[in-house]
Amino acid sequence: MFPSHLHVADFGIFAVVAVFALIVILLSLFDFRKSAKGPSIPGPGPSNPESGNLDDVKKAGSLHEYMVYLHDTYGKIVGFWWGETYTVSVACPYLWKDIQGIFDRPRELFKLFEPLIGKKSIQYKNGPKGRQLRQVTDRSFSHEAVMNYYDCILETAKEMEAKWESLPKGEHIPLEKNMIYLAVKSMGLAGLGKTFRGDKESAKFIEAYETCWQEMEAQLGTPPPTEGSDRHEKFEEGRKIMRSTIKDVIKARKNMDQKTDKLFIDSMIEYDQIDQEELEDDILTFMIGGFHTTGNMMIWCFYYLALHPEVQEKVYQELIEVLGEEDIVPAAASQLKYCRQVIDETLRCSILAPWGARVQMDHDLQIGDHVVPKETPIMIPFGVVLHDPEIFPEPQRFDPDRFSPENAKDLPSLAFQPFGFAGKRKCPGWRFSITEGLVFLSVFIRRFKVELVAGQKVQPVHRLVTSPNEEVWITINKR
Repeated sequence: MFPSHLHVADFGIFAVVAVFALIVILLSLFDFRKSAKGPSIPGPGPSNPESGNLDDVKKAGSLHEYMVYLHDTYGKIVGFWWGETYTVSVACPYLWKDIQGIFDRPRELFKLFEPLIGKKSIQYKNGPKGRQLRQVTDRSFSHEAVMNYYDCILETAKEMEAKWESLPKGEHIPLEKNMIYLAVKSMGLAGLGKTFRGDKESAKFIEAYETCWQEMEAQLGTPPPTEGSDRHEKFEEGRKIMRSTIKDVIKARKNMDQKTDKLFIDSMIEYDQIDQEELEDDILTFMIGGFHTTGNMMIWCFYYLALHPEVQEKVYQELIEVLGEEDIVPAAASQLKYCRQVIDETLRCSILAPWGARVQMDHDLQIGDHVVPKETPIMIPFGVVLHDPEIFPEPQRFDPDRFSPENAKDLPSLAFQPFGFAGKRKCPGWRFSITEGLVFLSVFIRRFKVELVAGQKVQPVHRLVTSPNEEVWITINKR
């Protein structure tokens, strides 16, 4: 018998509420990181309900440094919170084998760059459309295509060589400024054509890029600037300059009657599956990706060579032995084995690209003993593995012999992935970047001895790409 004041209908409502409350309690207790297929993924809880562990990233100094802490603390696979999004990081080349088939990128981990590169950028294209577009871009940077870019890269390098040659003895040279400029001009000429070649145009584009990029990376640890603020206005001005430059180049290339060369920009213009906004977003994305990474790679490369004159001398001897006084050509580039080792060790030691990310959208993913629920972003912390002492002993030491043929064969198959690897989404311009490195070395190291200006304390700043904390100054002596 029910109490006289409690009707059957009232009890029904009470029962529904009680069951609903029980479900809420059970859901709150359920850890979706656990699965019947494996143990719970270790890691910290969110420090803040809205920002997750992003405040911890800021305190650590960078995302890379926070990843180092997490993996030192919790092991090879760890979960953390990117804002309100649960994210898993995997720092083991053996476990990466379970990831290497994934193509899609998690948009939320790269969303802060959207105001610069655009919401229709290839950076955010997943699924069949993303795969189709990658086939187009990959053809533009294939082994055969890159062979056609040597002359453009060499032309740019020789222009700067002549400028260096004219400098007074002992002149302090800003390495960062020079290498970024070289990378912009090389990528511009090879990818966009002769319409992108003016010194003033390049300098203006670089200045705008630096303003925008600094703002984008600052937002990884701080809120975006308010509309109308000085930061916001500077970013908007820089963004307009960059996008205006790209629009002008596209228009000029479309209106060109006779083209004696086939460039990356042509492949994009001829691809009829994207609209004008996508075309501009994609070309700007590739332009930035092309010079931002390579420019910093060469800053670190010349820095390490200046720091290790015995390595610089071995590079010089190989260049003389292979090339003599002749310009580098594609056939000779494959013989510069020690130069390639120096570039590889530069990529490793500098942690040039600290991390990448993928996401499996349609099903849960088994990674080792753990199960990662579908739609969970998966961080790939390349920098943690590149400085893992179990794989690379004395990881802070610059030693190109790590990549000699006899030593490299002992590395785990995925241990050295400075340009990414997963889902056929490796950086499409990686061959172009290596080619730039070999060409630049062949021009500058055969002509000059490079030395660091005394008294500098160069420290790496690990953002999306690792760069020096301030300008690096060098001097040169003619050979």
